[in-house]
Amino acid sequence: MLRRYIVLPVIIGLLSGLFAVLFVYALDFITQHVLEEIVGYFQPIPAGEGKRPNFTEYPERAFLLPLVVAVGGLISGLLTYYLSPESAGVGTDAAIKAYHNSEKLSLKSSLVKLITSAITIGTGGTSGREGPIALIGAGIGSSVAGLFRLSPKDRRIAIAVGLGAGIAAIFKAPLAGAIISAEVFFKKDFEIEAMIPSFIASVVSYSVFGLVFGFQPIFETEIPPMLNVQIPNLVAYVGLGVVCALVVRFYVWLFFRIKESFDNLRFPTYIKPALGGFFAGLVGMATPVAIGNGYGWLQLIMDGKESSLAFVILGIFGVILGMSFTIGSGGSGGVFGPSVIIGGLVGAAYSMSLSEFYSFKFHVPSFMIVGMVSLFAGAAKAPLSTLILIAEMTKGYELLVPAMISVFTAYFLSGKRSIFPSQVDTRLDSPAHREDWGILALERIKVREVMKTPITVAPSDSVQRAYEIIKSRLIGGLPVVKEGRLVGIITKSDIMSVSPPERQTLKVEDIMSERVLTVNPDSTLAQAFEVMLSRGIGRLPVVEENKLVGIVARADIGRIIRRVG
Repeated sequence: MLRRYIVLPVIIGLLSGLFAVLFVYALDFITQHVLEEIVGYFQPIPAGEGKRPNFTEYPERAFLLPLVVAVGGLISGLLTYYLSPESAGVGTDAAIKAYHNSEKLSLKSSLVKLITSAITIGTGGTSGREGPIALIGAGIGSSVAGLFRLSPKDRRIAIAVGLGAGIAAIFKAPLAGAIISAEVFFKKDFEIEAMIPSFIASVVSYSVFGLVFGFQPIFETEIPPMLNVQIPNLVAYVGLGVVCALVVRFYVWLFFRIKESFDNLRFPTYIKPALGGFFAGLVGMATPVAIGNGYGWLQLIMDGKESSLAFVILGIFGVILGMSFTIGSGGSGGVFGPSVIIGGLVGAAYSMSLSEFYSFKFHVPSFMIVGMVSLFAGAAKAPLSTLILIAEMTKGYELLVPAMISVFTAYFLSGKRSIFPSQVDTRLDSPAHREDWGILALERIKVREVMKTPITVAPSDSVQRAYEIIKSRLIGGLPVVKEGRLVGIITKSDIMSVSPPERQTLKVEDIMSERVLTVNPDSTLAQAFEVMLSRGIGRLPVVEENKLVGIVARADIGRIIRRVG
């Protein structure tokens, strides 16, 4: 008990804090010698990171920026390709993937991530510091677990604890770091066992980092008491949540679209970050907010020193594009920081627009801070930790109520897709938790004992009829049967791709999928559950001698698990 809740968390927190300090020093060193000396760009910095009396609004040698970012991407790509392929791309997502698949992360991968991310951001790539330190912390947790020869379950907890400790240090937010270590792995669930050790580790890492860089929050602004809980303001925060949700949908769609395009390129893997970096550099030439870490620009807007609505809106699209090119091409970094920047800019643009066009007098910094956490909550499906973050970013609770309204509005309207593709919905969907959910008991139960009589359609039925059945029964798909034989399946997404008028004339056989995953009645529930988890489906047709005899759903298996667990 002492080792699990005190000794290991303290070690993980101490090392995570030290690595965070080392990462910031490495990032500052590269920024100074590349962005400042070569490109001639002295970026503004937020109040919590010191004061810079002079900064350049635009790079003196902007024409060099695409080349510099491309070289940074090439170096980062080479280091990643030859030393640590698992550290490529989004750091937080790599940690989430390792957690769910019980993968080991090494200190070597943490060091490579530290160096490559410092190069990516320090040369001007649009990326965040929080993602890399999340993977670094997770790697420390995994390495400490290996050193103490912990079980796979305890290694998984150590990865979560390390991730939270890294976030707590770099964001100077120990409570949010601890909670995100339990929340970020799932869209609708928690790793509750990570909470207590994460509290210890996050406090230690935050203390180590704060002793070097100070304990003041990253952003500094005055939030007028009681201003944001007036009825007009609260209604406006609902609108902000809606706007953030719409931006999240576009942001996530574009990021994965660009990532898919780079994945399909027939170039060597280490070349792709250079190409992505070149395009990110072109974006940075158009808007300096998209160069490196743009937190300083948010501080300037909060202070009223930058009040151009056009600048802010251009910055939103610039950061989305720049981050998508930088990280989507395989560059090293994270999406946490860019998400926060995009959210802050959205909050600024929203409140500025209402004030400029409708004569409202909203407090722009308040909307910026709430926008930061609302957009990240929608993109990362982590609403609770971001609510805690609001208090730690402002050192007060004045924005807690409006943040609750905006965050949960954005969360519920932002769609199912997360910026972290390795997230799963619940622990039931995580391979790491299979034994926890009684998978061994499922080995003794046959599918025929659980399957139900299926609801089916014929190939000649209209698509409209299939839609009405799916809608009335609240199910995701229907087996298509002809003379007792399973010939295909039609899903709700298949139907939604067809316009309502066409549903009346098209037949099921015109749009159904003929490739159907099935099980037989003598398969075990564990085998059926394995297919569902690996393919991300909720129900399987049961076939015997080419005849459809039943259907088994994940909800049915869930009820069995709860009964035997």
